Amino acid sequence: MKTTKLVIALLLFAAALTANAVPLLNGLALEQQFNKDRYIAAVYSERLSDNVGSLLDNNTPRSLEVRIIAERLSARRFRNQWLEGIAINNPGNTLSSQAQNMVTFANLFKGRFVAGDQLRIDYAADSGTTSVSLNGVALGEIQDREFFNTLLRAWIGAVPPSSDFRDNLLRAGQVESGLLASYEGLAPAGDRIAQVKQMAEGLSASEDDSAVAASEPAKAEPAQVAATPKPDLKADIPAPTLAALGTSASAAPAPSRPEQPAAKPAAKQVAASKPQPLKPTTTRTPEPDDEFEEEEEAPLTADMILARQIYHSMLIRHTFKNIRYPKRAQERGQEGSVLLNVTIDAKGKIKDVTSVQESRYASLNREAVDAVNRSEPYPATPAQLSKKDYQFSLPITFRLPD
Repeated sequence: MKTTKLVIALLLFAAALTANAVPLLNGLALEQQFNKDRYIAAVYSERLSDNVGSLLDNNTPRSLEVRIIAERLSARRFRNQWLEGIAINNPGNTLSSQAQNMVTFANLFKGRFVAGDQLRIDYAADSGTTSVSLNGVALGEIQDREFFNTLLRAWIGAVPPSSDFRDNLLRAGQVESGLLASYEGLAPAGDRIAQVKQMAEGLSASEDDSAVAASEPAKAEPAQVAATPKPDLKADIPAPTLAALGTSASAAPAPSRPEQPAAKPAAKQVAASKPQPLKPTTTRTPEPDDEFEEEEEAPLTADMILARQIYHSMLIRHTFKNIRYPKRAQERGQEGSVLLNVTIDAKGKIKDVTSVQESRYASLNREAVDAVNRSEPYPATPAQLSKKDYQFSLPITFRLPD
């Protein structure tokens, strides 16, 4: 009897340790834009893995962390780029079901991040809650078991920011020592923590005021002549595949499942390497520095975010149909990732193409820009997103099959 009780006690103790286990560092990735280091991203998991499917296991506690390197980084631009990544790495039904959660998530980001800031996103496997904090100060939480994976797919899904970015997050704990040292050296100053606390208190007060207003009896409003139309959304848009050998301008790449890397069925895995300094773009206007003021943005709604994401997915797929893997690059075994910022007008005419990240090979960089030019005109901007210009990020990865 005593032996049985002892075994039960040990099992309970082991279960308690598992429930409170701290996720382990699975991988680190450096994000660079316009030849400048922006931030280091980290993925933590209770079980280390180099497999996308394992890291998307909802029964495993996991965390994402971003530590800011740049002196200043627009929080709105950061969150918009993340939302774009979500759009092309999640199926349409997920975008629809998570639209309101993404509004909540997006509204947590205000002002600018500064060097040393630590943005943390924790997933509790027992409750399915995703908690967001900045420099140890809680900003908010989302009670939805599927939301964390919606965020994570933007980093390790079929179309990540770059192939190196995803590969370095899938290192199963084998992180590069120099990058780890840089990551561990990034920490916020005491006055910055106090500033974030003040910001979080203001956000909480604003939410309380909104709740009180919502509980008050609604005043009678004049009848509206016409209601604002809902966006015409489709929930069956698959994520596009990466650029592949033999892709022509007349044949669109086949859709892929977002839970798996797009190149996995027939692509060799390139050993992850330390990101190389990017060559500055000399032929196009560089992106404005983050310290400049940004134009005002309309308040975010679930319909607005969903409309943006569906449209962004359309633009990416439209471009991917026109990518041609350069023949000489194929013969030389050249692979790489390119990230462009593309600006179009309301009718889909190209106004500007800017290289944000370039590969080591000029032919791949040229082809990325040429693919954009061949894609003109792009689909016109939907009425609900109508404005003079529309800018979107375009990640292109060139990988050769085995």
